[in-house]
Amino acid sequence: MATAMIVSRRMYTNLISLIKLGVDLKKARLIHQSTSNFEVSMPNSDPSHHSDEYSFTEFSSQPFYRRVNSQLVDMSGVFNQHKIIDLGCGTGGITKLILDRLNGTKETIIYAVDHSASALRSAVDDLGGRREAVVRFVHSEVQNLATSVNEQVDAVIYCNSIHYVNDKAMLLRQIRDRLRPGGILAFNTSFFEGSHPPESHDFYRRWMMRSLRTLRRDHGMFPDKNADKTGARRQLTPEEYEELLNEAGFEVVRREDFTVQVPEVGFYHISGFRDWIEGIMPGVPLGKGRDALQKSLNQVFKEMEIESVPRIWLTVMAKRAK
Repeated sequence: MATAMIVSRRMYTNLISLIKLGVDLKKARLIHQSTSNFEVSMPNSDPSHHSDEYSFTEFSSQPFYRRVNSQLVDMSGVFNQHKIIDLGCGTGGITKLILDRLNGTKETIIYAVDHSASALRSAVDDLGGRREAVVRFVHSEVQNLATSVNEQVDAVIYCNSIHYVNDKAMLLRQIRDRLRPGGILAFNTSFFEGSHPPESHDFYRRWMMRSLRTLRRDHGMFPDKNADKTGARRQLTPEEYEELLNEAGFEVVRREDFTVQVPEVGFYHISGFRDWIEGIMPGVPLGKGRDALQKSLNQVFKEMEIESVPRIWLTVMAKRAK
């Protein structure tokens, strides 16, 4: 019993942290394809790449998530910028929002950068009909921005990913170097110290404990704390993010907190995301972890008689000091 309680507390901490893992992709030969408006630099098909079955796509397509990111793009003022980096672009949701807002688009270049080759392929498929601007899809880890994009730009948009970068100071310096003087960095994150309102804690606690019981009952398993890949990543406060930005040569122009009501379907789809499952239930096969989380989720929503759970997104806009 004592061991179970220790693991439960650890798993609960992981759930509250909700830390996304970086994905290591094997180096592969790059190919270059061109259309009139798209340039793609990414590897050939590789069976070692992660399956789309456990991707972030379903969660990122949810209406509440698109609204959060629309606020980020609107705050950034990209509508009058000519060179933009969509950092960690995933399947192209933010790229699409940027395209929708551009003025003078014929002169605009968007660098859509992501570490996932499969996500980039999905983005190319989804945006292939758009002709408003040149989009250059770049397969690269965000931490390699210094070498993956070779010119200065007017704006960098970084959606809900900065929290899982270990060396944030180094990344911010690279972003600064890729921005022209006065250029804009806009980012958001729902993984910071203060992202969980007190009224949401009971939900997370019930969901985690119910999921552990379901996993043990249905599959005879328990998470293996020794297989935990997330490590001890400390979430930063908004003030600590501001301090990092100032040290990297930025001036914070605007900072806002957005409270978002996440519905059951949002938690359902995030429970099918590889990084989420591995962070909450280390050592558990993905299918079994997903099953336990999704079954328990529905039970807890019914038990608590709720339709959504509040979560806070931190949104920041900063400009490069001259």
